[in-house]
Amino acid sequence: MISRSTLLNSFIISSLIGISLSTPAMAIMKKQNGSFTPVPMKSSAVVSSSVVNADSLVRNADENLTKKLATIELGNIPHPLGEITLDKDTISNKLGNLANSVKIPENVTVKRLGSVLKSEYVKSRIMELCQDGNEDNLNFDFNRLSSSIILPGNVISWNVKTNSTNELGMRLFTLEAETEDGPFKQLIQVNVSKTIEAAELCQLVKPGEEITEDMVKPVQMLIKNEKNNTAVSYKDVIGKKLDRFKSAGTIIRNSDLSKSDVVKTAKVKKSKTAEGIRTPQTLNMMSATMKSDAIVDAWLIKPGDNVEFRVNSGALSLSIPAKAVQGGNSGDEIELINLKNKRRISGVITEKGIVEYAQK
Repeated sequence: MISRSTLLNSFIISSLIGISLSTPAMAIMKKQNGSFTPVPMKSSAVVSSSVVNADSLVRNADENLTKKLATIELGNIPHPLGEITLDKDTISNKLGNLANSVKIPENVTVKRLGSVLKSEYVKSRIMELCQDGNEDNLNFDFNRLSSSIILPGNVISWNVKTNSTNELGMRLFTLEAETEDGPFKQLIQVNVSKTIEAAELCQLVKPGEEITEDMVKPVQMLIKNEKNNTAVSYKDVIGKKLDRFKSAGTIIRNSDLSKSDVVKTAKVKKSKTAEGIRTPQTLNMMSATMKSDAIVDAWLIKPGDNVEFRVNSGALSLSIPAKAVQGGNSGDEIELINLKNKRRISGVITEKGIVEYAQK
């Protein structure tokens, strides 16, 4: 016969076993009834596209919940490296019934990634374009180019094309890129100059006197543009003759040489007008003092006029306020002053008050 104490011990042991076995079952039943812990939502996140879906704000969610959250758009970030902040109420309203499945912070900040193209690569390509076949020691001013260029998406390919053929002065280039989020274009301005070994006279030289090596010495000189009267390089001066007296310390320029010895240092730019083809020196470079009042009054643009300087490159268009240094009519190339940086630029008159960048 089983004693009372034995029965009591058996009851206690069976009860403990029952409790231990029922705990997982109760947890499973609790989960099946929907009383599980909500998935925590991140207070900050990073996305790669412009669309911010709810699944990008949670981690360690089950597959079923993740699929449902992926169909809900919480916001949009149109620009690379941009960001938005979503508050708890906005997210809850967007999620609807799914809001009970996640634990939403008071505010969530989402940032968008962007493809960054380092300007060093772009600079290298521009220098390569400018120095192709050019033996001169060129200098490049890239202060208008930012340290990094933000593209709308991951880059597939990119290239730089030149918009002008002038070797010196302000040059325009177009950066073109194909990205996963579409094409990209940016206009780039680069100031190009060159350093030459100019010739400085060591003594007084008479007209017609042939220049020898002991009459001149080489000096480093910065050339900023392609004006006709540029300094002549040291190597090109030897054996040439001057057409005027020049004293010691003078840098020899093209205008100092006799006509038969003038060194060609720049291309002659021509402008086509209603009266025919004329060079800038015979038409565009004339100031108001060289013209009669009647002619000046008839000009579309007069010296001192405020004008709009336009640069058009494909789908890109840039407009800059400028002041005319010279005057003229439609088709004439004139010099201007960029009112933003006070630098000289040149363009062709297209209509009253409008000057466009002249393709060289």
